[in-house]
Amino acid sequence: MNTGYKRFKDPIYGYIKVNENIVKNIIDMPEFQRLRDVIQTSYVPLYSSALHNRFAHSLGVYHLGKIASQAVKQSFENGEQLNIDKDLLINLDKYIEVFELACLLHDVGHAPFSHTGEQFYLNADSREELHKELLGLFRDKNLKNEIKKNSYNAAPHEIMSSILALNIFKKSIPISLKSFFVRCITGYKHSEEMSRDKSLQNCLIELLNSKVIDVDKLDYLMRDSYMSGFDTVRIDYVRLLDSICVINDEKGFYKLCYHKAAVSILENVVYAHDAERKWLQNHPIVLYESHLIEKGMEQILEAILKKNKFEKALLSQEGVQTEELGRIRLMGDSDILYLMKNLKNSEIVEEYFNRNKRKHPIWKTEEEFQAIFSDRQKELEIIEDIFDKLKTFLRSTGLPFVINADALGAVQSELNELKEEKQSLIDKGLKGSMEYRQIQANISDRENLLRLIKIFETFHKEQKIAFEFLVIYTKQFISGFRKQEFGNIELRFPELKKPCCFGKVSNVLKANESRAEKFFFLYYTSENTKVAVKKKISITSLVQKLIAFAGEIDISLNLN
Repeated sequence: MNTGYKRFKDPIYGYIKVNENIVKNIIDMPEFQRLRDVIQTSYVPLYSSALHNRFAHSLGVYHLGKIASQAVKQSFENGEQLNIDKDLLINLDKYIEVFELACLLHDVGHAPFSHTGEQFYLNADSREELHKELLGLFRDKNLKNEIKKNSYNAAPHEIMSSILALNIFKKSIPISLKSFFVRCITGYKHSEEMSRDKSLQNCLIELLNSKVIDVDKLDYLMRDSYMSGFDTVRIDYVRLLDSICVINDEKGFYKLCYHKAAVSILENVVYAHDAERKWLQNHPIVLYESHLIEKGMEQILEAILKKNKFEKALLSQEGVQTEELGRIRLMGDSDILYLMKNLKNSEIVEEYFNRNKRKHPIWKTEEEFQAIFSDRQKELEIIEDIFDKLKTFLRSTGLPFVINADALGAVQSELNELKEEKQSLIDKGLKGSMEYRQIQANISDRENLLRLIKIFETFHKEQKIAFEFLVIYTKQFISGFRKQEFGNIELRFPELKKPCCFGKVSNVLKANESRAEKFFFLYYTSENTKVAVKKKISITSLVQKLIAFAGEIDISLNLN
């Protein structure tokens, strides 16, 4: 029985009204309350007030989802430019109710420290096993094929949120609409055996999980900016969501469209998303903080949980029993920090909690990186290739991607072994054989790795800094305006019979294409970690040595 509503005070929207049954059966449950202890972003090293959590974000997405779904409903009630299937309208309210639940529960399976921890839901970085577990919870004969067509691209936290919700809150989700609920969270739209009913569901799916504009992105862009203090463009979410409408495509199916009044806000959303991705998510300090937590989680899994991944039981009241620290359940950020503090002799933990021991980026922005290697693209590609080979080699030996004495010793040791094998083949008269040529190629590769490491060994001596350089890869920035999906957004101009694609009416899609997806930061450690003063270093000699090294390899390749 619906007894009324409860109101949650929110700094972005004022009051958020939630049905008391939803509060009792979902929000007040321990698995949802856990989200109070899962931080929304990793921006705290830059903005100390960015302490907002997934609980507030989930309520915000629910609030925006209600506004958006009412705009969809209004489209059908007005009936403008729509071929309305009256029988389908009977299901609309049911779809909207499930869509709004999906908005509320879309992050219920987020790992501690949000995106930093979600990779630990996977085995060997494969998402297939998690998808298989999800598909076992309901029936949808087409979804398996559609997932495969989409290359299993749903994020691990989206899959885990769906699994957890269907297990913990199954009484709130109609059996016949479980698949639709999952599709809303994971973003898998219908593509097989299409009908008007499925196209209507696709409209709602797209409102929660799309590649460009959805209520999830809208909330975190506004909330992250407000809570952190990061200045960005203002997003008039009321005007944007009120402009949502549904139209028929050429086949008579339904699809989302925006009124022409939303053009400026659509652009602002992409501007805001670009700014947050470029200046916050890809900031070297944010990436480094996430790296430390990630390594701490790896050690927790090995030393305390004695498992190779996070299980869903850790997110529920069931929990997981440990040998030394009892049962861990409803795991959040504070649990990870507690477990990190219980790790023995961990340099990562010491580095995380003692900021005097933290590493510093050699360059701080992609622009600085490009300026350093400007007009040296060929050499940069060679350097990146050698770094890739070093990363692969170090992983094969169980070492982290850190250029230090351990890396130097590992490369030197393998090089010595390869030279012994080469000499053994010579002694056997097998010089020139296929095996000999392969060993010679491996020796050449290892010698290049050794030369790269020794460049950093020389640099640390010149600059009087520690021989300890961390490498963190990230993708180069590509503007959201370049996404084809953004150009395909439909705009409705009332005076025209047909809608227009955004790409045909706006010139903001002229953003330059990125050179490549490869981009990395280098971090160094001050020699004296007992003082907080960061040593200034000159990177000129390092860059010159790297470019000269790449040039020599290029000449060698041309000669061969």
